[in-house]
Amino acid sequence: MHFRHADLEITADNWIHSGVLLLNASYEALTEIRAERAVVLLITGAAEPVTEREPHFAIRSKHVEIGLPETIRLLRYVYLEHSLLVTDGSRATLPAVLRRDNYRCGYCTDWARTVDHIRPRSRGGPNTWDNLIAACGRCNSHKADRTPEEAGMRLLWEPKAPRDMEKRQRRIWKELAAS
Repeated sequence: MHFRHADLEITADNWIHSGVLLLNASYEALTEIRAERAVVLLITGAAEPVTEREPHFAIRSKHVEIGLPETIRLLRYVYLEHSLLVTDGSRATLPAVLRRDNYRCGYCTDWARTVDHIRPRSRGGPNTWDNLIAACGRCNSHKADRTPEEAGMRLLWEPKAPRDMEKRQRRIWKELAAS
């Protein structure tokens, strides 16, 4: 998962939707969670901050002020029997696809609030990472129940399952080795 928008400034209105990387007690990357959940984990003492978001963004209540974290670590180890490998053919959700594509239309790069099935659902198109792409309303309506080729549209990138968690884990281990 990837909640953050590369060109979106954190504000009082949107910080709650930003993503925070959740590490196990062993510093193993588990997943990315919403900032509101991360704040709850920090305040209840279930987690500790590892890195704070830059630039600093303060989250305040009547009695508490904390910096918006970029990464937090659980204080108790969570045992996971196995981790599911996410592949291009794995099932994807609308919010996850929008985050993967940074809320940019895969046909024109405008702001996207919908997801398009490259091979239409009416033709058996699945809800998988390689068949879903973020789309603005105009492009999604224009394409309708056709393939991009039939609609005379070109995909600007090939949709794939996100691999950012693997990259983040390598970065975490590298930073731990250097400290």
